Amino acid sequence: MKKLYTTSEYKKRNSKRSADAMFKLRKKKPQKKNYITNEKKFVAITPKGEYFSGQKRIVYPTVTLTAPEDFSLINQTEATINYFNNASSLLKKRYQVLFDISKIKTLTTDAIAVLVAKINDSSFHFKSGISGNEPNDGNLKKLFVESGFYDFVKTTGFVKPTSGNQLLIHKITNNRVEPDIAKNACLHGLRHTFKNEEIFEPLYDILIEVMQNTNNHAGETRGKYDWWLNVYNHPDSSITSYTFLDLGSGIFESLPVRSFKKDFFELFGWKSDFNLELVPKLFAGEIKSRTAKPERGKGIPQVFGCSQDGTFKKFILISNDIYADLKNKSYKLINTQFDGTMYYWEINNK
Repeated sequence: MKKLYTTSEYKKRNSKRSADAMFKLRKKKPQKKNYITNEKKFVAITPKGEYFSGQKRIVYPTVTLTAPEDFSLINQTEATINYFNNASSLLKKRYQVLFDISKIKTLTTDAIAVLVAKINDSSFHFKSGISGNEPNDGNLKKLFVESGFYDFVKTTGFVKPTSGNQLLIHKITNNRVEPDIAKNACLHGLRHTFKNEEIFEPLYDILIEVMQNTNNHAGETRGKYDWWLNVYNHPDSSITSYTFLDLGSGIFESLPVRSFKKDFFELFGWKSDFNLELVPKLFAGEIKSRTAKPERGKGIPQVFGCSQDGTFKKFILISNDIYADLKNKSYKLINTQFDGTMYYWEINNK
C-alpha cells in the first residue's frame, strides 16, 4: 500500500482530483467584477476643475465669494486682500470659485488690476475653475468694462466687451524693463491730464525704476515674476491713475531686505513689527544690496523722491504687511499678508 502512494500513476490521479476539486470550488464562489478590465484607469483635471477617476466623475463644487462693498486695495486694504487670499485657499483645495462683484458700491482700478493678475497666475488658481460677474451699478460696470479686464479673460454666453480709449494695460511676461512701454504709459496720462506731450521726467523715472525693481527683487530668481501695468484716464476728470504690480515675494521678503533684517536680528533680536521700522530706512536708501555696487539699491528711494512732486496727488505702496502713503509719509501694518508689491498713484493738473 505504501508503494502505491509513491507511484507515478497515483501522483497523476491525485493531481487530477485536486484540480477537479479546485474547479468545483471556483464555480461555487461568486466572481468579483473588475470595473477597469480592458480599460485604462486615469485621473485628469479639466480647466473647470472637474476630476475623473476610472468611470466615476467627481465635480468639485463652486463656491461663491461676495466681494467687499468697497472693492479697493487702496481704500479697503485688508478686506480686499483677504478676499483674494480666501479665493486662493479654496482654489488650492480644487474648489471652483465664482467672484461675485455684483453688489459692490465702490470700485477702484487697482482692484481690477489685481483681479486680472491673480486669475492669470497659476500659483493663485492652481488650474481650478474661476468664473465671475460684473457690478450691477451702471457707473461701476462701465469702469469695469473700460478697465480692459475682458482683454485678459475668456467669456461665454455673450460678446466680449471692448475697452475704451481711457485704458492702457500691459502684462509683461519676458521679465524685463520696457522703455517704450514706459514712454507710452507716460504719454497716455499726459495727453489726458495736461492735454500735451511735454516730458515729465519724474513719471518716466518711476515707471523705469519699478520695472527694474520688480525684475531684480520680486523673487529668489532674477526675472521670475511677471509685472502688470494699468493706466486709466478718468473720463469725468483730468486724473490719470497708474497701477503697477507683481505677485512675487514682496519688497520686505526680497533678498536685500532679508539680508538687512538678518544682520539686525543677530545683533538686537527679533521684532514682530520690524517691517514698519524699515519703511523710512528703505525710502532713505539705507538698505543696500550686498553687491555694494553704487547703482544698486536706488530704485525705491528714487521712486519715493519722485513721488514728492506736486503733480502726484496720491501715491500708495502695498507690499507684504505694509501699507505706505508716500505723499503723507504715513505707514502702517496690515493684518492680512499681500504676496507681492503694488504701487498706485494719480497725476492731476489741479
